[in-house]
Amino acid sequence: MSTDESVLQGRSFVSFAPGVSAQLRADILDCLLYAQLSADQKHDRYRNWKPWIEQYQRTIYQKGGRLTGSIDPGMVTIRRLRDLRYLPASAFGRATSPELHALMAGSLHTLLSSEHANTFFSSWFSSGQSESFQVVPCRASGTGAVDILVCGLQMTTRAVQPGLLFWDTLSGDMIVRTNGASFSLTEQSYAPYREKISRYLTDAAKKAIAEL
Repeated sequence: MSTDESVLQGRSFVSFAPGVSAQLRADILDCLLYAQLSADQKHDRYRNWKPWIEQYQRTIYQKGGRLTGSIDPGMVTIRRLRDLRYLPASAFGRATSPELHALMAGSLHTLLSSEHANTFFSSWFSSGQSESFQVVPCRASGTGAVDILVCGLQMTTRAVQPGLLFWDTLSGDMIVRTNGASFSLTEQSYAPYREKISRYLTDAAKKAIAEL
């Protein structure tokens, strides 16, 4: 997948394929951040990741995202971080569409090949540690909408020994659980929520700064 923008936002790696308008990019990023904060308020992602990621998806649906498909929850075991790029073949057998399946594979490759990977993974590795994040590829559908695939990944490390490079750090194994869905979002479907969510995010940012 060729992307013209990839954004690391909170716990999400968001990729935009060419053709997504600036307004919809901004709408999607705000909606995803709002979904993360909403899920954080209701669930502890470390202890209750499944209800957390389900609340994350539910919020997108409630704020203008039309549900178009789902990824069956699954679990695979990998030996190296670089093996994440092969997850679509092994874990997403019933991905929402071939196009979104390809977007997911491309986004994982982009993430693991980018400087974002070190930010994401460098501090994760101790045996028994659990972390989670979302990979969210987005593409223009040609009808004024954007197709969004939300792929939640929870990774639990076991029998870890340090390596020379961060992507080779894992020498034991890692259990990867997946959960996700696809949505279609338009400027019109998000419009009733845009101003309220923008104000909420602004207030949340001010509160976070005040608490520093």
